[in-house]
Amino acid sequence: MATNKYNMYNGIDFSDFEPRPSSYERNAARKIATAPAKRRAPQRPQLEIVRAPKRTSSQARNEMRRTSLQTAKILSVAVLLIAMLATLLYGRLKADELDREISSLNTKLEAAQSENVRLNMEIESVISLKNVEDYAQSQLGMVKMEANQIEYIDLSGDDVVTLSGDKTVHKKVGSRTVTVMEYIGK
Repeated sequence: MATNKYNMYNGIDFSDFEPRPSSYERNAARKIATAPAKRRAPQRPQLEIVRAPKRTSSQARNEMRRTSLQTAKILSVAVLLIAMLATLLYGRLKADELDREISSLNTKLEAAQSENVRLNMEIESVISLKNVEDYAQSQLGMVKMEANQIEYIDLSGDDVVTLSGDKTVHKKVGSRTVTVMEYIGK
């Protein structure tokens, strides 16, 4: 029985799996290795031709219907992907155009701001106090005020209410206007 188990390995050469002897063993003389036994070419399995079974016309129609549906699905997915790609590219193009427009408007804004600063400085130089004084003296003939031209008003006297014309004050008892007028008149 033991020999039956291993009969299937009779035609196989296991010499490739055995350790090879080293070419040198403790001396400098080279040893001649034995040539490995020739291998037998493995036998090729016999090939058989398999032929597809003949189809009926209904099977052919069903297969054509399936392939046409599959083709329609593939084409619709391809069209959808192309549409998404076109939308993405169009969005990127518009964003790029808007970025360029923003950049140009920012450049114009910076130029306008610098022009505004320049004009404000020019206005300040024209309206400065020194320039106004020079213009008033040279063009309008004005002179600076001197100390003798200052008039002072004395408000230290009594307060008096004077009515213009023939107007008189009619007293009404309890009238707030009369009491205020009397207070002011004292």
